[in-house]
Amino acid sequence: MMPIEKKETYKTVAFFVFAFVVFTGGYLAVKNMLHLADEYCHHMQIMEILEGKNFFPSRCPYLPGYHWSTAILSWLIRSDHGDSIRFLSTALSFLCVLAFFMLAKKIDARSSIQKSLLFLLSPVFFPFFFVIYTDIYAMFYVFLALGAALNQRLWLSGIFGILSLMVRQNNIIWLAFIGWLAYFQNYYPQYRWQDIKRWMPKFFFFFLAAALMIAFVIWNKGFILGDRKYHYVTFNGGNIFLALFIFFFLFLPLNLSNFFKIISHLKRSIMLWLILIEITMIYFFFFQSTHYYNGFARFLHNWFIFWMTSPSILVKAAAFIPIVYSVLSLCVTPLQRKSYYLLYPFSILFLLPLPVIEIRYLFIPLAFFILFKQKDPENITLFTLATYIVPNICVIYLILHGTFFP
Repeated sequence: MMPIEKKETYKTVAFFVFAFVVFTGGYLAVKNMLHLADEYCHHMQIMEILEGKNFFPSRCPYLPGYHWSTAILSWLIRSDHGDSIRFLSTALSFLCVLAFFMLAKKIDARSSIQKSLLFLLSPVFFPFFFVIYTDIYAMFYVFLALGAALNQRLWLSGIFGILSLMVRQNNIIWLAFIGWLAYFQNYYPQYRWQDIKRWMPKFFFFFLAAALMIAFVIWNKGFILGDRKYHYVTFNGGNIFLALFIFFFLFLPLNLSNFFKIISHLKRSIMLWLILIEITMIYFFFFQSTHYYNGFARFLHNWFIFWMTSPSILVKAAAFIPIVYSVLSLCVTPLQRKSYYLLYPFSILFLLPLPVIEIRYLFIPLAFFILFKQKDPENITLFTLATYIVPNICVIYLILHGTFFP
């Protein structure tokens, strides 16, 4: 028999060969595609940096860490064509897949390939690996920060966290999540002053990140750079409902397999019934979508929102079924460690202030769920991956024909 270590090495090599083929095919499919949606804005900002016109562009609401990185790489290879920038963005996305794999291996080596395949082929992430968007690159630094924290290299984790803020300011929520995770896994319940003095310096760069963010908000007179008219802090549960709606279909085999666990849980938990009643009231009486960007029918995620906010009570109720089922399924889906359940309150904290209901805001919560959940049975994973094939083909087809965008 082949040694286990050698077998795992072959599996890892096979995964990355497969990932390379997928990325190559994805890039070749979209390399000559006209810019779509936010690609116009991001490409323009990169070009302004390359041409020396504006090194701190402000059309985008987020800090230009992605644009600086892509512009520097484009300058190094002496190319500023649209397809080369899309190639560089695809290459950076591949690094994100690598970072995810290393994280999955650190958390649970037995399920690293399984979880990495779910991440690689998920219809939520897949189309964005190959386009000029900031979201995958922002997630890359969050992965590095978490990986460093799990290795108890907290200074390095804080530095990666600061770099993630240079791409998206609201990653400060995830840096706080990583800090609390590191505390609970390594130092809890050390709360006496003599203990705090010993481990607090290790979180220096986490506190520096918070200080830098406060300084930025004071200097910028707000949290957002460009497009302030449509990006502001609010109280909006729309992204939470979208996350739950997407979750039901994204992990359909897992959710269906949880059915009997859900029934058992409902029989013995009065608190769960109270939570469901509260969610139902919020959904039917308060949930609405009034943001300008959520009115465009060419974005696929807006179709989900149209159903969830439909004036027809039957349509709205039908859209609510996956949402409430996802809540129940999450309640019975175990995570690897107790500290990983911090993901849920921090996901709510991250999604609640966002005015636009947008599928890209779900990237980090969904990616962390894949990382933190326990290993699925092989048949559940195979069925899940099978459900990803048609959506991925359809989305890429629609993007190439300029009809819709996720």
